[in-house]
Amino acid sequence: MTAPDKILHFTLGPVQGFIADARRTRDLWAGSFLLSWLSGHAMAALEKAGGKIIFPEVEGDDLFKAITGKGGEPYIGSLPNRFKADISGVIFPAGTNNAGELCKKAIEGKWEELEKAVYDQFIAGVANGTTKEIWARQVKDFWEMNWVIGDEIKGEDNGNWLDQRKNWRTHLQADEGGDLCRLMGRYQEISGFPRIGGKDGQKKFWTALAGKTSVLNLRPDERLCAIALIKRLFPVLDEVENVIGWKPGGDKLNIINWPSVSYIAAVPWLKAVEKLPGKQQSEYWKSAEDNVSVDFMGEAHTKLFHLPKNGLFKLDGHLLHKDGVQAWNADDLEKGEESRKKLLIGLETIEEKVGAYPSEFYAILIMDGDRIGAKIGAHESVVKNGLAKFTKAVKDYFDPNGPDKNPANGVLIYAGGDDVLAFVPVDTAIEAARILRVKYDEAFAAAGAGNTGEDFTMSAAIIFAQYKIPLRAVLKKAHHYIDNIAKEKNGRDSLAIAVMKPGGIAYDWVSCWTRNPVWTIEDIAKDPSQYSSSFFYNIRERYAPLFEGDDPQADRDVEPAFADAGLMEAVLVAEYKKQPGNSKLSFEQAKAAILPLLTIGLPLHRKTGKPEKSKDYNFDGALVARFMSIEGRWHLNKKNKGDDDG
Repeated sequence: MTAPDKILHFTLGPVQGFIADARRTRDLWAGSFLLSWLSGHAMAALEKAGGKIIFPEVEGDDLFKAITGKGGEPYIGSLPNRFKADISGVIFPAGTNNAGELCKKAIEGKWEELEKAVYDQFIAGVANGTTKEIWARQVKDFWEMNWVIGDEIKGEDNGNWLDQRKNWRTHLQADEGGDLCRLMGRYQEISGFPRIGGKDGQKKFWTALAGKTSVLNLRPDERLCAIALIKRLFPVLDEVENVIGWKPGGDKLNIINWPSVSYIAAVPWLKAVEKLPGKQQSEYWKSAEDNVSVDFMGEAHTKLFHLPKNGLFKLDGHLLHKDGVQAWNADDLEKGEESRKKLLIGLETIEEKVGAYPSEFYAILIMDGDRIGAKIGAHESVVKNGLAKFTKAVKDYFDPNGPDKNPANGVLIYAGGDDVLAFVPVDTAIEAARILRVKYDEAFAAAGAGNTGEDFTMSAAIIFAQYKIPLRAVLKKAHHYIDNIAKEKNGRDSLAIAVMKPGGIAYDWVSCWTRNPVWTIEDIAKDPSQYSSSFFYNIRERYAPLFEGDDPQADRDVEPAFADAGLMEAVLVAEYKKQPGNSKLSFEQAKAAILPLLTIGLPLHRKTGKPEKSKDYNFDGALVARFMSIEGRWHLNKKNKGDDDG
C-alpha cells in the first residue's frame, strides 16, 4: 500500500492589523507587499527543500518568480498569506525536522534582514537604550504563524485543518504601555519618552529621526512603533534591492512616491489640464516653486496615469485643491499668508481655464470571491487555476505598461487570489468593478468551472470618500460594506456603493450584479441631464418617510406599507411631470424617462436562489448617481460610447 502524502497547511498573520493601519497609500501598499513577500519566502524555502506548493498556483506568479531568482521586478503583492503544500519529499536542512518550522525560519530570517536594514539606516543614530529594547521586543514577537501537518486522505477535505488549529491560538500579544503608536495603537512608540514628564525628550527624538528622511516620509508628530516604521521606511532604503532581492517596480514605478488620495481624486481634472498649453500649466507650477518651501513635489511622477512629466503634474495632491492650499502649514510657505494668496490665485486661474475644479472625492474598490474557501476542498484544481488567471488579469488591467494600459487610472494595492484592493477616481470606479467582475467570470470559465456545477461569484464594495477623511476609517468602512452588506445582507454576488463624507455615510446602495441596475446607475451618472438637480432630493425628502418608515436602516420581517412598485412608478411619473417643461408629457413618455430611476430604486438581492427585486424603494440610488455625475468630471474627458457586454 502506498504511503499517503504528507500535507502542510500554513498561515502567516496578522493581516488586517498589519495592512490596514495606514496613514497614506504607500503604507497600505507596503503592508500588503511585505506580507505577500514574506509568505512567498516561506513557500520558496519549502520548494527548495523538496516540497511542492499545491495551493496557490505559484509557477506563473511574478512575485514568486522574483523570490526564487527567476527575474522580474514586481511590486504587487500577489501571493496569499495562506498556502498548502505536499511535503512528502522534503529533505530538512540541519537543525530542522518540521516543515512548519522550516517556513517559520524562512520568514523570520527575511524579516530580520529587513528590520535590521531599516534600523541601521534610520534608527541607530538616534536610538537610546529604551528604543533598542522596544524595537527588539516588537520585531521579535509580531508575526503569528500557524501550521498543521497531516496525511492526505483522498476524497477528504482537509481545508479546515488550519481553522481548527487556530482555535488553539497561543500567540496573544498584550497591549503595550507607555505612549502608543499613532498608527498601530496597541504598540508603544519607540522613543521611550513619556508624553507627561518627557515631552521635550520625545520631541527631540522624533525631530531627529524625521530629519533623517523627509516630512513626506515621517512627520515629527507621528511617533510610530517599530512595525509601522518598517512599513513606512523600507521603500526609501538606500539599497532596497539588497534586502528585497530586487527593486520593486524597477524603473517603471517609483515606490517612494505613491500617489496620495488627494492626487487620485484630481486625476480626471488633471487629464483636462493636460490639454492646456504648456505655458498655462507652468504658471501654477512656478507659483508653487516660488511660494512653497518644503516638499511641494509630493507626487514625483508616478507613471501610473500616463500624465505628462512636467512640473504641475508632480505637485503634492493638496496643492491641487483650494482647501488643501488653505490647510497647508504656513511655516512651509515662503511668505506665509501672502504666499497662500498667490497659490490660490494661481489655482483659480487653472480652474477657470479648464472650466472646473478637481473633485475632492476618490474611490476605494475592494473585491472578494464568494465562498472560495468552502469550494477549494471539492474543486481545488479549478479554484487554483481560476484564481491564478484572475490575479494576472487584474495586474494586467491596472498595469500602465500592460496590455490594458490602466484604463481606470487606478492604483492597485493588492491582487492575490480572489482579493483585490485598489484606489480609483470617481469616474472609473463602477466601470473598473464591472470589468474585473467579468474577468473573474472569464478566469473561472477558462479554468473549467462549468464542469463543477458550482457558481463562482464575486462581491465588491466601492466607497467614494473625501480625501480629508483618515484612510483607516475609509478602509474600515469598505470592509464593512463588502462583508456585511454585499455578502451577508444582500446574499453575495453583489456590489455595494457608499458615499462617505466627514460626517459619515451620506448615501448607500447595494444590488446583485446584473446589467440592470448596476450598469444603469452608471449611465444616469454619466448623463443626468433629463433630471433637474432638485428632482432627486425632492423625491427622497417627500416620500422616503412614507416608504421607509421611521428607521430606514431597519431590517423588516414584514412587507413595507408601500411595497407596490406600480405605486412608486406613479409617484415618480407625477414628480417628473412637475419639472419645468415636462407638464405636457404623456404618462407613457414620463414613464420612459423615469424607468432608469425605478430600475436603480428597486435593486436586486438574494435571499435564496435567484436574485429578486427589492420590495423597498431605495431612495439613495438616485442620489449616488447624482453624486457621481457631479464629482466624476465626465464632461471634461468625454469617452466614445461603445458596446460593453461586460
